[in-house]
Amino acid sequence: MWFLLYLLILIISWVQIKSLLRDSSKKKDLFLYVTLIGISLSILILSQVGISIPSPLEGISIVYDPVHRFFK
Repeated sequence: MWFLLYLLILIISWVQIKSLLRDSSKKKDLFLYVTLIGISLSILILSQVGISIPSPLEGISIVYDPVHRFFK
């Protein structure tokens, strides 16, 4: 069943990529779209394999805890 989901995502992505490839002024959009689809598919596959994925809030708290302690 997951294979069908991945296939559907790739088919929809391919349609979007083809439209972005036609317009040469949208190279930045194409790069961003492919990067985000790659990251999201990687996260989806890792979660299905059983690898735990940390919350983004954990990374934010690591960055901002020293700043918060500085202003206390």
